[in-house]
Amino acid sequence: MKLDSVGLIVNYKKEKTRETACRIINWLNSKKLKVCIEGNMGKEIGEEELNCPTEEFLKEVDLIISLGGDGTLLRAARLAATEDIPVFGVNLGGLGFLTQIGINDLEKSLEKLYQGRYFIDERMMLNCTVKRKEEEIKKFTALNDIVIGKGAFARIICLATYVNKDYVITYSADGLVVSTSTGSTAYSLSAGGPIVNPNINSIILTPICPHTLSARPLIIGENDQVKIKLESSEEKVMVTIDGQEGFVLKPKDEVIIKKSDHEAHLITFKEKSFYTVLREKLRWSGQIDK
Repeated sequence: MKLDSVGLIVNYKKEKTRETACRIINWLNSKKLKVCIEGNMGKEIGEEELNCPTEEFLKEVDLIISLGGDGTLLRAARLAATEDIPVFGVNLGGLGFLTQIGINDLEKSLEKLYQGRYFIDERMMLNCTVKRKEEEIKKFTALNDIVIGKGAFARIICLATYVNKDYVITYSADGLVVSTSTGSTAYSLSAGGPIVNPNINSIILTPICPHTLSARPLIIGENDQVKIKLESSEEKVMVTIDGQEGFVLKPKDEVIIKKSDHEAHLITFKEKSFYTVLREKLRWSGQIDK
């Protein structure tokens, strides 16, 4: 890939963000690369001339560097997917399953990036359509998960769930997580769902605090379609995309979820396997045989 222009998507709420953003910009400038900062966040570090409106930003850049945590990378990946732009995640957050490059080896990683010594992981994404009285009223794309959840009150919600044209179950629960394999280590895992290698394209249904113990997580095929119908509810219920975008549902609304036509392109150096990352991030114990 020819690299002429690099875009930055930055979460300035993270510690050391300004310092790290300046390090990246100075390094990119040393390589004579054009730098764009998405939105108007350049003012945070005195680089307002680098600001670029989102639509123009996506047309200008060859590669995006996300600076923050997994949440920042998720937003960057959703934006970049429509233009097939690869995303390089720098971790300033906590756990960081997606953003594995830390600030200690930043320049070394940037040099590898510049020299083209990297791999691109293609990650499946999900399309979500909300239908009300047979009319499509909202559409989203997710990399990690789509969550249907209740508000602050204690009452459970009822979600009639279909796979393709087959009725499966009506979940009586606090909610339902529909995730990709990439998202299996996010909210789905916290709700008791399985960990799935992201190289396996699948859709995972994980109920949140189900009312019946027989309601278990379910893994289905990448080409299956999920339809979830909100049965009558007296409280606020929302569909949330990657924990960042939300939309309030009404009783009898339908949420249709299927594999997206777009993929996220995440840059990696393959220095650690998925299982090594799991062991480190989740602090699994055990002796390695030698």
